[in-house]
Order: sequence, then structure tokens, then C-alpha cells
Amino acid sequence: MGVWDKALSAARGEEPEKVPIVLFTYSMVLKRFCGVTEYEYYQNVKLQLEAKIAFQRRFPQVLNLYMAPEYGELHIVPTAFGAQLEWMKDAPPWVKEYPIKSPEDVDKLAESGIPEPGEVEVAAVNLGRYEYLYEWFPKDLREEYGYVDGWVYPGLCVEGAALTMGYDKFLVWMRRHPDVLHKWLRLATDFVLKYCTAVEERVGRCKGLLIIDHTASMMGRKHFDEFVLPYLNKVFQRYPKAFRIWHNEGSVGHILDAVDKINAEIWHFGAFDSPKRCKAETHFCLMGNIHPPTFAESSPEHVEDECRKLIAEAGGGGKLWLSTGGGMSPNTPLRNVEAMTQAVEKYGIYPLRLKSP
Repeated sequence: MGVWDKALSAARGEEPEKVPIVLFTYSMVLKRFCGVTEYEYYQNVKLQLEAKIAFQRRFPQVLNLYMAPEYGELHIVPTAFGAQLEWMKDAPPWVKEYPIKSPEDVDKLAESGIPEPGEVEVAAVNLGRYEYLYEWFPKDLREEYGYVDGWVYPGLCVEGAALTMGYDKFLVWMRRHPDVLHKWLRLATDFVLKYCTAVEERVGRCKGLLIIDHTASMMGRKHFDEFVLPYLNKVFQRYPKAFRIWHNEGSVGHILDAVDKINAEIWHFGAFDSPKRCKAETHFCLMGNIHPPTFAESSPEHVEDECRKLIAEAGGGGKLWLSTGGGMSPNTPLRNVEAMTQAVEKYGIYPLRLKSP
């Protein structure tokens, strides 16, 4: 049974040999394996592949969930509808001008129809990089870890729509222009689905879907139920046979019963929601939730102790992927990844002998 199969076993509520370690490691950490700036990393898919392989060879016990192309991938929706990115020397890019400034802008975008993913810059570049990874990713890693084949990463979903207009405007329009906002969300979601289809054409039928979306943390239940849940689920429900992962490290303890309706199997959750409560009150396999700054700044001994406490609290009965509560922070010492693997060897072998606090 490979690393990916063991992770799937835990996600199904079974107890594999050990608690799986599944990290969310990307540019801010991986660039160091190539000795380049973040901008240089984003611009060169060959360097990305080298870094991803190097990280995996360095930590064979770890599954890295972010084996996707990296090129402004969180801005796929905004750039498809006219946003321009500002590239930074050693940080992720950002939207320097929002395409949606007024309700009339939504009408114009709707009249233009759904863009073709292969004809808009960020989406087109990433589609080409899917082809590159599919062609060149090592066979042994694909078989052991399940990488590349059938993996679809559409980036941001509802949050992509928010980023196209600015978060402040998105939240205000939920009250001021709800009908216009729904019109925009339908258009943006249809583009996400079209992009997912284009990815499948390059890597095969979807077996794993990862959606990054933090909007649930920005509002209460009423607005989440109306403006977020239906659109997230429209994408998740397209792939009922895939393992579906929702990444959101923002706190949603105030609406746990609402986010429990998200049609995903795994929730990559953050450090400010209780693992014990999240496991008891939702259906998800939890992925998390060591606070990334804590993981980056603590001694290996402290990291090991944090892992021990998390395993004791949420590891029983499977449904835990030990991880950071969000993406790994820049400059995270690799010795702390080693400390996480050591914690699993000491405390994460099933049947667990730790008592829940």
C-alpha cells in the first residue's frame, strides 16, 4: 500500500498503520531547493518540478498535497475576466486592478460569455504546465504518492470571484446588490467548471479535487448559505467519485453545522478551530492543524509535542491527516518536518496509545 493509499484509508475513517502526514508545501518553501527567488520559481516550470521532486525525495514519508503547476494559480478567475497581476520579486503576485467596479461591469462580462481557459493568460499557462508535469513527473512518485494523474486544482472558487472585485465590494454587494452578485458568481463558477474540464483533458479523469476558498471565514451562516455553499458545491458535486479537498484555514467555528454541508471529504483546517470539536461536529477527514508560524519558529522538540497533542485529540478512528493548519510558512526549517515524522513514529502508530485530552 503506497503513501497515497494509506492517506485515503485514513480519510475513509479507517486506521492505517500510522497517522498520515500530508503537507501543503509550495513556492515559499520549495524555491529554496533551487536557490531562486519566488518570481524566478513561478516563471520556470522545470525548476518547480525539480523542487517538488527534491522535497519528496527528502521526505519519503510525507504526502505533499500541492503538486500542481504554480503560476498565479490563485488568480485564475480574476485574470480570466480581465484582471492584471503585479509580479513581486520574492512574494506571490497580486491583483493590481479589479475588473469589476460597478454592477454594469458584471453585465458586460456576462454578455461576453464564459472565457476559453486556453485563451486567457494565467489559465493557459497553467494548462500548459499540467501537460509538462504529466509528461515528465517521475513514474515511481506517481505510483507511490498518486501525483499528477487525475489531479485537478482550480485555485480559488467563490474567493476567486471576490478577488475579481475586491473583498470589501464582494461583502458589501451581498446586501446592496445580491442579484448582481449571484449573476457574477454563476458566471465565475461556470468558468471554474470549464477550467476543470480543460485540466482533465490534460491529466485524465478527476480522482482528486482541491479547492482553495476562505470566504466561509468572512461571514455568518445566512450569507454563507446563500452566496458560498451553492457555488462551492456546484464544483464539488461535479466529481462525486473523486476525493475532494476543501482548503480553508480561516476560523469557521461559528458556522460548523453550515460548512458540514460542503460536499468534500477532507477539510484542510486552521489552528484556531478545535480539532476535537471539528471532528465531532463535521463529517470531514481533518487535515491540520499545527499553526504554520509555530511550525516555522519552534524548536523540533516543541513541534513534536504539538503533533503529539494533536494526534491524541483527533487521531483516533482515522480521519486525521497530520499537517500544518495552512500552507507551510516561508523559512520553515526542514528539521521541523523531520520532527513531525518522528512524532508519528512515537505517537501515531495505530492502535493509538495516547489519551485524548
